[in-house]
Amino acid sequence: MKKKYLTTIICLLSIFLVGCNYPIPDGPVKDFVERLNFDLAYQHVNTGKSIITATYYVNEQIDGRVSVTTYIDKTDETKYFYSNTDVFGSFIGDRSDQYTYNNQQILAYLEHDDIVAAYKKTDDTLENIQYRLEDLNISINNFFYSELESGYHRGGVYYGDYVLANCGKFYSSFSLNEEKTQLHYQVNTLSKNSNNEEILTMHNFVIDEYGMIINLSSKSIYKAQNVEIETTIECAYNIEIEKLAEL
Repeated sequence: MKKKYLTTIICLLSIFLVGCNYPIPDGPVKDFVERLNFDLAYQHVNTGKSIITATYYVNEQIDGRVSVTTYIDKTDETKYFYSNTDVFGSFIGDRSDQYTYNNQQILAYLEHDDIVAAYKKTDDTLENIQYRLEDLNISINNFFYSELESGYHRGGVYYGDYVLANCGKFYSSFSLNEEKTQLHYQVNTLSKNSNNEEILTMHNFVIDEYGMIINLSSKSIYKAQNVEIETTIECAYNIEIEKLAEL
C-alpha cells in the first residue's frame, strides 16, 4: 500500500471530489478560474522545484515516510531533471508495494544536441543509465502532469484542470488572496469505507494565477484503526537551480 500510495498520490488528490460541471457564480473567483490554461502555465514555467512528502502515522506515531524532491529545467538548451527520494520506516520492505532502498537519486540533463547524460544512485550504488532525449522530456513533463484524458491534466503539480472541474460545485470552498493572484481551496469531508468505518479527510491547497500548486496539505484519518496518512506538497517556479553534473 505504501509505495503505491506515493506514486499515485498526486493523481488521487487531483481527482478528489471531481464531479459534474456546475456553473461558477460571476465574480473575481470566476474571472481567475476562467483564465487557467495548461498551455499558458507550461509556457510560463521554465524551471521548477517540488517537494512531495507522504507520512504514515499509527497511534499518532510516525510509522513511515517517503519524500521526493524534484528539480526541472525545460528550456531547450539546458534541459535538466533531478529527483531525490528519501524513504523511512514501513515504506521500506520486500513487498511489491514497498521501496527497497533508503535513498535514490536520478539525474539527467542535455549535454549537447540530443545527447543526454544520465545517472542513478541507489543508496551507495552509482550507475549510468540509458536516457534518450525523449525520456528526459517525459521526466520533465511529468513534473506538470503524468496523465491526460479528454483534455484533463492530472498527476503533476498543474492543478488548473482540477479547479475548473470543481469550482462550480464546491464554490464556497474557494477564495482569493487580497491581490487576487492566488486561489485557496479548503474542504473537510467525512466518509465511510467498505467496513463502515469513518474516514475524516482534510484537504487544502493554494495555486498561482497559472494553476500551478504553491502548497498543498491533505490528511486522511482512519479513526477505527488509529491510522493517519498525511501528504504535503511545496513548490517554487522560475527559480535559480544549482545543477549537478554527476552524482
